[in-house]
Amino acid sequence: MTSPGQITYGSLLPGWLLLLAMAGIAAAVFARRVYQLYRYMRLGAPDDRFADNGERIRRFLEFVIGQGRLFRDPRAGAMHAAIFWGFIVITVGTIELLGRGFFGRFAIPLVSGQPWFLLALDIFEAAVVLAIVYAFYRRLVSRPRRLYFSGEALVILGLIVGLMVTSFLAGGFRLAHDPALSSQWAPVTDWLGRNLRHAGVGSATALRWYQVFWWGHVAILFTFLAFIPYSKHLHIATAPFNVYFSSTRPRGQLAAIDFETTENLGASKVEDLSWKHLLDTYTCTECGRCDAVCPATSTGKELKPRSIILNLQHYLIDEAGPRLLADQPQRSGTPRWMPSLPGRSGTQVEQDTALRPLLGDVISEQALWECTTCRACMQECPVFIEHVPKIVDMRRALVMMESRFPPELNDVFRGLEMAGNPWQYSNETRALWSAELEVPIFEDRIPDDVEYLFWVGCYGSFDNRNKKVSMALGRILQRAGVSFGILGPREKCCGDPARRAGNEYLYQMLAEENVATLNEVDARKIVTACAHCFNNLKNELPQRGGRYEVVHHSELIAQLVAEGRLRLDQPIDRTVTYHDPCYLGRYNGVFDPPRFVLERIEKLELREMARSRDRSFCCGAGGARGFMEEPAGHRVNEARVAQAEETGATTLAVSCPFCMNMFQDGIQGRGAGDRLVGEDIAELAEQASRPRAASGEE
Repeated sequence: MTSPGQITYGSLLPGWLLLLAMAGIAAAVFARRVYQLYRYMRLGAPDDRFADNGERIRRFLEFVIGQGRLFRDPRAGAMHAAIFWGFIVITVGTIELLGRGFFGRFAIPLVSGQPWFLLALDIFEAAVVLAIVYAFYRRLVSRPRRLYFSGEALVILGLIVGLMVTSFLAGGFRLAHDPALSSQWAPVTDWLGRNLRHAGVGSATALRWYQVFWWGHVAILFTFLAFIPYSKHLHIATAPFNVYFSSTRPRGQLAAIDFETTENLGASKVEDLSWKHLLDTYTCTECGRCDAVCPATSTGKELKPRSIILNLQHYLIDEAGPRLLADQPQRSGTPRWMPSLPGRSGTQVEQDTALRPLLGDVISEQALWECTTCRACMQECPVFIEHVPKIVDMRRALVMMESRFPPELNDVFRGLEMAGNPWQYSNETRALWSAELEVPIFEDRIPDDVEYLFWVGCYGSFDNRNKKVSMALGRILQRAGVSFGILGPREKCCGDPARRAGNEYLYQMLAEENVATLNEVDARKIVTACAHCFNNLKNELPQRGGRYEVVHHSELIAQLVAEGRLRLDQPIDRTVTYHDPCYLGRYNGVFDPPRFVLERIEKLELREMARSRDRSFCCGAGGARGFMEEPAGHRVNEARVAQAEETGATTLAVSCPFCMNMFQDGIQGRGAGDRLVGEDIAELAEQASRPRAASGEE
């Protein structure tokens, strides 16, 4: 679109003066708010997010420029991508527009007037209009349950469509004024200009309307600029930074606490959260994708991941931020170059009552304890907000600073500390399940000719149902000629329940004991049937100096089958659906090996649940929830069992003892025992690999 710089302004004031005033006011309002938000963010704790720049650039290209995660919802993703990509192109056109407004004859080298740019600008402006129409339809007609319906969102959509419409109309009247400027490379604008001429719009009239719509476009543009940092569309400015600075540590690794240098354990105040976690709060798009996939939200509980983030945002911006800065007079002044705007002064803040407590008031304790740490919210978030680490940090403060946690965890913590397992069984009985198989128990260094250390885990050692899984895996390894052994009484809980429940001190104690044991026996390759142990041994023990080659039993079984070391000769005539454990799938990306095993069993029919792979629905046991009561809403495990029943399968295959335990209860709770049974991947593979002479065995 050409500006009035090339066409007379008529009776208007000197155009560049008015343009300069509008630009200056909008920029000042924008800058003041951004600086204020920056200062609030800097109240957060230090957080080193400046390494791994190659990975950060890759994420920026894939998830910001490419809008990768938004396409998980194809229609909404296409709508948002059209708006985003459109604005990238339109921004270049806006620079050209403003440049001509200030300087008259202004051109961007290699861009202005080029056919490809005229075509791209026309197409993308039209695409944005269509996308906004669809956005209005979603908010006013189809109304997806996950969306908040606010007037502010409609204002934003109105401003965007106003930008596009005024741009098209200004361009059309420009061509009606001077047909010589027409170009076949701007088909929409050219069509509009021709039709205006055919409608009898004269050159002088077209010029006046051109000026009206040009200035209307500029006025909407600067209004939009000033409004963005005060609105939910602040994410337009912060999302690129939030994605770039997202965590590059393994998904299954929580940040460790250095107890020698840290006074405040966890996050009991907003300033205990890191600057990146505060940046997260600015970046929430309020799209509701996190709530839509959260198992707690889906089963009628208080926890809503979106509300956690938005409550933190409002608390930081409206309460804690102004108060904390007012308490720092040497840092609280506004720079002289920045205009003062109406708002709360430091004096007003000081007269306010004390800040509301973060834990128990701003953020409900019940909501914090309802989280299963399944990471579904983080997987779906298009702007990489980190919900789970915040929740765990707040749990840490409750547990280690205030000793406030569900009473059921008392026995769990005591058992982990005193006996090395959550149920306070004698650790001397850990290896009793293996007596029939005559599995070696390593008390000293593991012999060089042993391939794997089998890390059995607490469920596999003590729980009667999961002992059968340990037995099945042991038989599989023996049949495949894999040499292995166990630690027996020397093995202790990996500490996952303690860490996810916020008891970081207890976790580090267990982790250091386990690392010392594993290093002493010179463990090299470890296999485990527990997804939580797998995640801990692989991703979290390196924080305590333990680095080992760790495989999940489904991966090892798949490898043995692929290599021909394990033959699945016995058919299993069943319909099976497979549940992806959160700590195996979403956390560690292990999706295919379990399916590979099931698909190699003759006559077995595999049916996928509607929510599978990285969209899998949690069993309800993560985040130490498997050791806590579930009084609110309906049970997560029963909701997942219902999803399994919808497939018509008779067997629910699992690959984690936490899931097995939850589904045993869920099947019983739904009275589905006569139509659905839970079995581990190892049990199915063991049945399919039995020698034919033993085919009649149990």
